[in-house]
This record gives sequence, structure tokens and C-alpha cells, in this order.
Amino acid sequence: MNAKTLAIIVILLYNVRICQSKKYVNYTLYSTVPTQPVHLKFLLNLDKQKYMDVIFWRKPSMLYEDVQLIVNPADKEHFLERVYHFKMKVEEMLTDVNSAFEAQTVTRYMRLNTDTYTWYTYHRLEDIYQWLGDMAVRYPNVMELASIGKSIEGRDIYVVSLKRPGNKFKVIVEGGIHGDEWLPVELVTYLINELVAKNNTGNYRLHDLSRKYDWYLIPVVNPDGYLYSHTTDRLWRKNRRGTENAIGVDLNRNFDYNFGKYGASKDPKADNYCGPRPFSEPEARVLADFITEKKQNLRFYFSFHAYGQKLIIPYADRINHIDNYGEMENFGKQAILKMYKMYGTKYGIGTTYDTLGLRISGNSASWVKRTHGVRYVFTFLLRDEGTYGFALPPNQILPTCEETVSGLTELMVAKPRRVRLNFINKAQKPASVTFILFCTTYFILLLK
Repeated sequence: MNAKTLAIIVILLYNVRICQSKKYVNYTLYSTVPTQPVHLKFLLNLDKQKYMDVIFWRKPSMLYEDVQLIVNPADKEHFLERVYHFKMKVEEMLTDVNSAFEAQTVTRYMRLNTDTYTWYTYHRLEDIYQWLGDMAVRYPNVMELASIGKSIEGRDIYVVSLKRPGNKFKVIVEGGIHGDEWLPVELVTYLINELVAKNNTGNYRLHDLSRKYDWYLIPVVNPDGYLYSHTTDRLWRKNRRGTENAIGVDLNRNFDYNFGKYGASKDPKADNYCGPRPFSEPEARVLADFITEKKQNLRFYFSFHAYGQKLIIPYADRINHIDNYGEMENFGKQAILKMYKMYGTKYGIGTTYDTLGLRISGNSASWVKRTHGVRYVFTFLLRDEGTYGFALPPNQILPTCEETVSGLTELMVAKPRRVRLNFINKAQKPASVTFILFCTTYFILLLK
């Protein structure tokens, strides 16, 4: 077989793969807030029974918590009829989700020219890995690049290490554990660039932190899922583990922390399928082993996700606040205020239950906090609050990166002080209201 024939075959196979890609043409993105028990019951049943073709971007959890979902055009009329029947208020955020996805431009990186890698567009896995390799060659005295293990399909999971002689404390940064969350991957690469290429200009406090701590940054924990979301299904969340009748495990439900108890499914077809057992997935196992290896003097652990504009404090399965929650909340509020002053972006703060009305287990951040007792563990849910969700336009990537790194820096240098936020955090409710909502939701679930 000559080279020309081989090239034609490769092109044909590539085109077949693209043609088989899942599309969301004319799927409509809706946002709603259930304000009555009947509203919440309808949404919960819609999620569980799947009698309409809808995909929840933010699942229903309790009363007065935002819900976003996309609806197949074939079921749009039926969905709106049910909504009007229950007298629910819904807002149409995007008329055609697929058009919004196609507007998420992805540019190719020019090999060996690290300055051409920018945060005005999204990037594919191969270009991210190429850029990381080129950065390691360009800055050998500052940065090391190494694979910490392989994914289920055999792809490398890379960590960027920034080490200074004599440093005592460590920072670990994790992104890309969910394939459909492109923004966190861009954020971690932006942070790498700020720490490595701009470590003596601009943000002098970040520059100091780059010298005070040993940094370990993992941009893409789930390379298979991230690649698949670019080539085949933009909303692919899980890894690519093949099971008997489904594919994929939610890696952020696969950690050995109250495994499978809250916010996780035992159904392999579910987006939040936790897997057959803790650490059944090589990606979760690789990350856990790396964290365990670096646990000595591990001071900060940051996990980045999208979307929601929340700063999450452990534990994800708890209603009550425990350990050093008060200290973390105080530092987090200082970070939120710093971010708000930059672009006016409003973040909520609290546990997963405080901010989203959910309880989840098996997630990486809670496992890190409980297993290794790391003092400061934060999860950032980046932009936005649901206007675009996973279809966030490229022109919001750089502002998101800038404000988030500013907030992260503020958090790491914060000292205890009184903080007044000048905007209302709708995620935080009085304890009495929260208790009432919890009881109402509990009885709704019992009646299902």
C-alpha cells in the first residue's frame, strides 16, 4: 500500500468518524427554578424516567435551586405543555445548542512556538500536550513534564511540576476530570503559563507563590473523555471504560469516599455512574496515587470544574460544616470579593449542599480532605451560571482565567479578617429555610 492510498483511507476514516458525531441541532437550553413541590417532582421524574429526550446540565435537587436542561426539538412541544400545566416559569437560554457548540472555536497550536498558544479559543488534547512539551523544553530550569500514568485507552495523564530548592509546602491543581468541561482545562494551562512564562512579571503575588510552594498541575485527568467530547459528543462527561451495555464511568464519583452513597448512580448508562467499586478506573487510581505520593506538606488542593460560579468547600456529602470550614469560608470570601472587583462576576460559597442543594460522594476533593487531611481544599465551578453552560463562548475564556487566578492568588495569601460581600449570594439561605427545603425535598423523594 503506497502513501497516497494510506492517506486517502485515513481521511475517509476521519470523515466517517465526524459524520457519526452526535449533534444537538435545534436542541433548546432552558433554565427554571422549581418553587413548588409539584415542580420538583415533575423534574425529578423527568430525569429518572426519561420519557422525553432531555439532558440535564444542572440536575434538579431541591426547591429554589436552578435547573438547566436541553430538550430535543421532537419533545419541545410536549415539554412546554407539561411546564405550562404545572404553571412553571421557564426561560429559553439558547434556541439551538448545536450552533452555540459550533461557535466554541478550536484553533490549532503552532508547534514549537509557545507564544502562539492563547486563551481566546479552546484547544484539542494533542495541541495541549504538544504545548506542554514545548514549554518544558523552553523552560527546563523552571518546569518539568512527566506522565503519572495511563488512561483506560492508553493515553498519558501529564503533570507539570514547578519545584524550587528548599520549598516546604506543596500545591496540587486538578482539571479536566469531566470530558465535557473544556473551560477548566483552559484555566489550568493558563495558570501554568502564568507560573512558568510570566513568573517575574505582572502578578507579583503569584510570582512569590511560585517560589514559595512546589506546584503540581494536572490539566487533563480524563484525556479519553476530553478527546471524545471534541470528536464525537460535545457533552461526553465520563471516561471511556467499556461495560457490557454502556460506556464510561464518572471519575469524580469513583474515589473511595462514601463510595456510591450520594449523587452517584449504579446504572452504567447514567452520566454519574460511579463504577463497580472505588478506584476501578485507572484515571482515578493514578490521580489518587500521585496525591498520596505528594501528601507530605500538601497545603492546597484545587479542583476546577464547570459550570456554576461557585467556590465549594468540603465535604460534598455533608449538610453540616465540619473541620476548618469557617477558616476556609473566610479565605474563600476574600477570593470571591477579589474576583468580583475584576469583572463583576458573582460567586457563591459553601459546601455542595449549601450552594447546589446536592450531596455527592466519591469525589476527589472530599477524598483528599478526608484521607490526607489537607488543610485547604477548594473546588471552583467556573463560569457561567447557566446562560451558556457548557456552550460558554470563547470570548469568556480569558476573562474567566484572569479573574480565577486573581481569586486563587488572593485565597492563598489571605489572612483571617472580616469580609462583607456587597452582593447577595442567592445560594446561601437562612438555616431555617434550608431545613424546611430539605424536609420538603426528602418527602418528595419518598413519594416518587
